[in-house]
Amino acid sequence: MARAVSLSSRKIRFFAGTILGASLELVLPGAAYAASETPAVNTDNRPGTVAQTPAHKKTTHGHSRMTRGQTVRTVTKSTPVTPVAASTQATGPAPKTSPAAASSTTTERTAALAETGQGGTENILVTGSRLTTNSISEVQPVTTMDAEQIRKRGYTNVGLALMQENPSFGVPDNSPIGSQGSNGAGQTYVNMYNLGSQRTLTLVNGHRFVSSATSSIFGSVSGSPVDFSMIPSALVKKVETVSVGGAPVYGSDAIAGTVNIKMDDRYQGIKLDGQSGWSQRLQDINYRLSLAAGHHFDHDKGSIVFGAEYNQQFGMKDSDTPWTGANSYYFSRATSGPYSYVLSQGSREPTYTATGIPTIKDGYANKYGVNYDGIRSPTGTSMIFSNDGKSLIPETYNHATNSSTNVAGGNGFATANYDNLIVDQQRLALTSLAHYDITDHLHASWEGWYGHTLSTNTAHTPYYSAYAHGKAGAKNGSLIMSTDNPYLTSEERTTIINALAQAKQSTDTFYLNRANTDLYSGAYTTDEQLFRTVAGLNGDFDFLHRNFQWEVSGTYGRSLASTTQNQIVTQNLFNAVNAVRGSNGAITCAPGYTNATIATKSETCAPLDVFGVNQASQQAVNYVTAVSRTNQVNSQFDIVADVKGKIIQLPAGALSFVLGYEHRREGFQFNPGTFKTGQIQADGTCTPYGNSVCETAVSGAYHTHEAFGELDAPLISPQMHVAGVYNLALHSAGRYVYNSMTGGFWTWTAGAAYSPTRDITFRGNYTRSLRAPSVTELFAPQASVYDDGADPCDYGSINGGSHPAIRAANCAKAGVPKGFVSRISSSSVLGTSGGNPHLQNEAANSFTGGVLIRPRPVSGLMIQADYVDILIKHEIADLSISDVMDACYDSASYPSNSWCNQFTRDPNTHEITNFTEGYYNIASEHFRGLQASLRYDMPLTKVGFSPDAGEVGVSLNYLHQFYHAYQVGSGSLQNELGGSGSPKDNFTANFNYTRGPLYFQWQMMYYGKSRVSPNVPVSEYEYPYYNQYFLFNMTTGYTFLKHYNANFVMNNVFDARPQFPYTGSTSRYWEGIIGRSFKLDISAEF
Repeated sequence: MARAVSLSSRKIRFFAGTILGASLELVLPGAAYAASETPAVNTDNRPGTVAQTPAHKKTTHGHSRMTRGQTVRTVTKSTPVTPVAASTQATGPAPKTSPAAASSTTTERTAALAETGQGGTENILVTGSRLTTNSISEVQPVTTMDAEQIRKRGYTNVGLALMQENPSFGVPDNSPIGSQGSNGAGQTYVNMYNLGSQRTLTLVNGHRFVSSATSSIFGSVSGSPVDFSMIPSALVKKVETVSVGGAPVYGSDAIAGTVNIKMDDRYQGIKLDGQSGWSQRLQDINYRLSLAAGHHFDHDKGSIVFGAEYNQQFGMKDSDTPWTGANSYYFSRATSGPYSYVLSQGSREPTYTATGIPTIKDGYANKYGVNYDGIRSPTGTSMIFSNDGKSLIPETYNHATNSSTNVAGGNGFATANYDNLIVDQQRLALTSLAHYDITDHLHASWEGWYGHTLSTNTAHTPYYSAYAHGKAGAKNGSLIMSTDNPYLTSEERTTIINALAQAKQSTDTFYLNRANTDLYSGAYTTDEQLFRTVAGLNGDFDFLHRNFQWEVSGTYGRSLASTTQNQIVTQNLFNAVNAVRGSNGAITCAPGYTNATIATKSETCAPLDVFGVNQASQQAVNYVTAVSRTNQVNSQFDIVADVKGKIIQLPAGALSFVLGYEHRREGFQFNPGTFKTGQIQADGTCTPYGNSVCETAVSGAYHTHEAFGELDAPLISPQMHVAGVYNLALHSAGRYVYNSMTGGFWTWTAGAAYSPTRDITFRGNYTRSLRAPSVTELFAPQASVYDDGADPCDYGSINGGSHPAIRAANCAKAGVPKGFVSRISSSSVLGTSGGNPHLQNEAANSFTGGVLIRPRPVSGLMIQADYVDILIKHEIADLSISDVMDACYDSASYPSNSWCNQFTRDPNTHEITNFTEGYYNIASEHFRGLQASLRYDMPLTKVGFSPDAGEVGVSLNYLHQFYHAYQVGSGSLQNELGGSGSPKDNFTANFNYTRGPLYFQWQMMYYGKSRVSPNVPVSEYEYPYYNQYFLFNMTTGYTFLKHYNANFVMNNVFDARPQFPYTGSTSRYWEGIIGRSFKLDISAEF
């Protein structure tokens, strides 16, 4: 018999699993896991340790992704990657710096290079290339967020830090904020340019990182993105982001760009850190404890670094704040007026409540204020059960809408009370990093990772028993109740029987429409563990009077995730509500019942009181409740080998090359468990045990063989003194990928950097990139799904799309009348969806062109701006019913195009009754934007202050989107630009002041004006726009006694509320939703 999972048992499981997993990974890494790769960037001052990397990432198009409500934000210290002097790549002991100090050193080094005019001539190794080159020869835009900014802002999740600090990162497919997918609560996936998390490649120390995504069509994503909640922030040295050009260097998934998280593998010392966060309303409570310890040994030949970090976030529901709890929705208006959609504050579902609505028939509507089939009072008002279930009271609302399922205000069902605002989460990360110089020409490196998260989605859609969700007496349909039910009062029984008799219906039974929130809240918990090992060797050798560097590395990662949820068992529910009074006067289940074949928390039937809310006994709840448990296992093995060096000496410098080979295997297994598998019938069909549809186990794997190379050709150097040309360099890279599922693909890039003077560099590159389909997209079996969406023939959508006239004409051909209000626009419909084994690679053609300015007269100033153009073809789309209907009705070939065969419309009611969704290489997507950043640091001595006056600095990151559109086949061009999660203009600016141990930062975040619905004319909405939005944050800190630091953060200093109307992106307005909030961090370092 299954048992309820209490809070204490959750913690016991969390810590027990953590101890066991950490022991395996950190004590016996070699026995448990295969070998792996080395660090990506040589900042270690050791000879020859020039590292290496591969890549990987995410899903279908994320274009319903806005509904999850995540935000676009901006980066603070966003600069070209900091140069590492070629001279420092010789021998010498590693520096003894903390993560914060490392970033301070970086800042000082950049300023010094700019001051002396050397900034463009030093060799560096940056994300986007395996070659060391000078910074003025970089052909791709690279931005950096350093450890200092992460510390100042108190970030505990690197993925959320990027979303808030860098405007290039848009609405994610999942994060701890907002609604969660059916599996994988609390996972964080970054998403460059809103192109989908599956098209952003994530590396750690230049190496691929195993995905934690669930390979189920009900997962948060369909691709293979990296869960950033598994990355500890305490040891992060910096986060580099390169736009577009990573695919030829790292492989699949880098269509939008590549994120490389660099850990501080040379840290020396001990640092203890504790942080707590809370809002002024005592919400959003969170805390962090971390330890970093590093030691160098054997005369600095070796080093080992250990990090431990624990985070806890206390969860919240939408109903916990006045903004998300306002239940603000747009509905078709009930009467004529200038708008098709009016804003409803306090939206309620009038056809069912948590207490229950009795009806005389299996059907109930409340449309235009008219109640159909309800039990009415003598005045004609529809009646509902009171909270205690002892009386029938009038159903109320403020005003009706042009919908049978929504009204404004009153005592109907408030859906916002049952959605997640932020997950309840515990996270533990243990990391060990090591290196050893075996000889001057041979070096070894190693990484060990263990992560454990326990995340609870606080609320989700409850189990409905209502006409709007199914037929009476079936799953999710209204409950068939006896008028002799002993839990009815005599007054209730008389009222119901009289209503039945007046309607000439049988007086033996009635119907109950109910949201069973007291039995099932929809909450679920994901327990995720991650193991990862990286090992490598690198060195150098001389051949033909030249020096060459080589590297071999291997990575093995494994992610295990289990999602547990209490579920209502439909058969036992029907048994329990069929209550009778026995001869001894006790209320029992009616005899003759049969228990469901799946085990529930109690096998003994107990009568269930469903009149009112929270009237059921615990015995009855246990009888109708089973525990569902899904399991996901992802594995990754990646081995990379390369050799690099100089081919010939050109007049401007050496022609450099890289040649390498990579072999990668990705495996995914998903087991839905007994409950979600359902009961298999003799004919092979499946009957669900409860609310969920039947799911099928998914497993699959693919492998790749990849050959790659790079060339860096300096054509003109400063030493050549060519008039009008200070520096000119070409860079190219290519990779051939053979994938066991999709065959071969060439990806390549070519770029140039031109500097007329040392102060300015013009750069550009053209890239051909790819994304391979994931196991879910390829192998997911066909399964039943529920979906809803905008019906193009609906009253509010008929004038939408890129060809409104074609849409209207085709809807008329289909016989849909004018003014039709589609049920699928507000209620889900059952259909099918699944994978497609015939999918091919996505292909993208991308271009970046920009300028980098570092003027000598203004030392310390850096400005960069780049135009980005990404066109994706053969994009894998997880087609929703909305996509399918749009492709059908917006086509000039209606009704003969194939998409019109993917759904069924009832010829009489005109409602959608069935559909088929799935994955297809059918979409295209086009993004064009301008990203820019500015950085200026200035000692106050330059303007006449004393040497101890300190230093001021400013940094700014900005994104302007020119165009972003998405299209399925020949359907309407969907505008993805300008919604609440993707404003055209977005920036973050940081103003810093430092004086000795004191520092202060003032941050301004800006989100431009955006539209409620970018694809519907503004004239259709009562309030079509969200106004521009400013948010201000502040940090102040002080280091005392050299070893101790206090850091205080105030977010949303002026307590700005989110923009009206309160229907926008949850993440975008997160600080406004929570209100003014604080973080306090105390650390000690020795």
